[in-house]
Amino acid sequence: MMASLLYETLKVLFARPIVILMLGEWQSGKTDTSFLMGYLAKKWKLIDKIGSNTWTFNDPNVDFINAMDSLRAWLHADRLRKLFIFDEGLKHVYRRKAMSQMNVDVITDILPELSKGRGRMIVCSQIEKLDSDIMHPAFTRAVWRKRSKKVMECVSKHHPPRTFRNLPRSPIRFDPYRIAPFLHKKMSKESGKVNRGRAYEIAKLRVAGWTLAEIGDKFDLHVEQVRRELKKGLKGFIEFTDAKEVEGESVSNISSP
Repeated sequence: MMASLLYETLKVLFARPIVILMLGEWQSGKTDTSFLMGYLAKKWKLIDKIGSNTWTFNDPNVDFINAMDSLRAWLHADRLRKLFIFDEGLKHVYRRKAMSQMNVDVITDILPELSKGRGRMIVCSQIEKLDSDIMHPAFTRAVWRKRSKKVMECVSKHHPPRTFRNLPRSPIRFDPYRIAPFLHKKMSKESGKVNRGRAYEIAKLRVAGWTLAEIGDKFDLHVEQVRRELKKGLKGFIEFTDAKEVEGESVSNISSP
């Protein structure tokens, strides 16, 4: 029963270019369910290709797209029906004011091209208020809200309100901490400098005895994100310190918490 209703829902929504907003609290399964919807839509031949800015371990079902220019090229590469899953879209659009307007402009440029590129887009976010241009009613056809990892409510003017329960996990595995930032090319070099600076500071704090959790609280990062930044920072220490030591402590002495 659920499969047939879900098929009917996806068939109606994916019949033409569309933007779907996937809402939910942190760790409510927004990304996993988005990939599940994409997987089923492709299995049921409602779409032909899936792309995302979230890394899926080279899954052959998903194209990893890490920049707006790449997304534009992907949309226009062929006439196949495409679904792009934009994970944590609002975090990238609104993180900094200087980058915010830039990314908003690019996204609003791409929205009209969804039709030409036969594209559909799911925007995953914890934030309900989206830019009015991004979520223009001409493009937005549905709001999916994750109430828990296995429960999703669907609201659209194209079908009655529906709730799907006991949703399984997506067979597409992904890395929730590897999400492309989607910056303009002219911003990527500056952004790289900022990220390397943060990685250096994280490594320095770790050497000074801070725990991963304490560093995460300081920089508003998850522990796994701290680990990734720490690796970058340590590499910098090795490259730029002849003795491979910082402030009297050996890098090799750094241990896990």
